[in-house]
Amino acid sequence: MIDIIGAGSLGLLFAGRLAASGTKVRLWTRTLEQARIIACEGITVLEKEGHVAVHVAGGDELKAAPLADWKRLNSQVPARWILIMTKQGAIGEVLDQIKSAANTESDIGIVCLQNGIGHIERIRQAYPEAVVYPAVTTEGAKRMGVASVVHAGLGATEIGCPDVLEEKQVGSFEQYVLNRLLTAGFDVCLSKEIENGIYRKLLINAVINPLTAIWRIPNGELLSDPGRIHMMHKLYEEGIQVYEANGIRWDSAWWDQIMKVCRATAENQSSMLADVLAHSMTEVASINGQLVQMAEQAGVTAPTHAVLWQLIEGMRLKEG
Repeated sequence: MIDIIGAGSLGLLFAGRLAASGTKVRLWTRTLEQARIIACEGITVLEKEGHVAVHVAGGDELKAAPLADWKRLNSQVPARWILIMTKQGAIGEVLDQIKSAANTESDIGIVCLQNGIGHIERIRQAYPEAVVYPAVTTEGAKRMGVASVVHAGLGATEIGCPDVLEEKQVGSFEQYVLNRLLTAGFDVCLSKEIENGIYRKLLINAVINPLTAIWRIPNGELLSDPGRIHMMHKLYEEGIQVYEANGIRWDSAWWDQIMKVCRATAENQSSMLADVLAHSMTEVASINGQLVQMAEQAGVTAPTHAVLWQLIEGMRLKEG
């Protein structure tokens, strides 16, 4: 069984496809209402064109429960493999809810799929005996309701393989997580260079997300005007300077990858834009804010990222 914490767009996508392919999934939601609806209606995954790609009913393969019930239900059926798919801002609340297992279970694997940086160490501190697998994904998903999601763009998922793992542990992870994700139709691989992937994804998000949130446009519209592309490149160059100051390896192909992501997800709303429109807390602090803090620690500046961080935080305070 795989436990998925977070029933947002990615959580629904992964839970739906995994359960439909025969993996037992326990999906943990923020609210009791969402858990009840998923238990009753199941999960529907739609293609971009609106056709049903996958529908799985609630039952043996798919169970749903509010995270508040973690301690009680986990004591009955302990979690072994956990995929945390909440946004980074919710990590503190998640760790508070599930910390009981940290003291009782030592044979746990946790895959973390958050944007930004800084959360991995928090999870490792909360679960010192667990194996934590940092991961990045470019899968595109847009939640349409409490139990339905559009698979808005095919992507790839990299999962970091810690160097300290024994061969037996690697085999167990491949059997119970990696192979099941592959069977569910996800393009997924183990990576020995996940840190590089995390920083690449951080820069992609730091360039695309805040601009789409400020201008309130889908990703593809960033490429419709030379002025917008110029602003994107300014954010990119600042990010590269921060990486160089911190001794972080980068690749000149990353700019082309940013452009490719915009084209591949042209009709998609970034998660930051979705949060702004919903008057919700955004991840700007853990994306652009983290770059600004990295710059300060290295004695350089990232002024454009700093301004966007402040603007988007101010939008939430004004409109929320």
